[in-house]
Amino acid sequence: MTGDELMLKKFGRNFPKGAVLFREGELSKEMYVVRSGMVRITKKVKDAEKVLAVLGPGEFFGEMATLLDKPRSATSEVVEDSLLIVLDPKTFGSIMSGNVDIALKIMKKLAGRLFEANEQIEGLMIRDNMSRIVHVLMRMAETNGVKDENCVRVGITPGELAHETGIDANIVKGLMERLSQANIVTLE
Repeated sequence: MTGDELMLKKFGRNFPKGAVLFREGELSKEMYVVRSGMVRITKKVKDAEKVLAVLGPGEFFGEMATLLDKPRSATSEVVEDSLLIVLDPKTFGSIMSGNVDIALKIMKKLAGRLFEANEQIEGLMIRDNMSRIVHVLMRMAETNGVKDENCVRVGITPGELAHETGIDANIVKGLMERLSQANIVTLE
């Protein structure tokens, strides 16, 4: 039996669509690795629920509560039937200390998340709505835009852009129309 198979046998658990793994503010210490399926991470912001991430195979989450012994900073819900590896703090610590490659991979992922959080904070500090929208679109174009002749395609809906910028969806639609009229963006 390989190490991966042994890990799945010992720590793998199936979760049905709709299962809530933990809620924001709860005290629980497990972290999770997605083997198959999808998990959504959300956070309450004012009266709305903001989607922070949708994670698929190979992604991990819940490590902050495991490492820092703090309440959950977000809620996680299974989006489709999923197989997850569930690790308690002791097991996670053993894996980290016993495998430098895994520890380095996790550190790189955490550093990437910190970089992304800093970028989001920078964008939220921009007070002008139009500048905030342009900032987010430029960041998306740089990170995951698809170059196509004389343009860069970014796949985001006005609703998603509203969530990302913290601006009302109707205002976002109006500002996007102004950017389109000025031939800065093309809406599809």
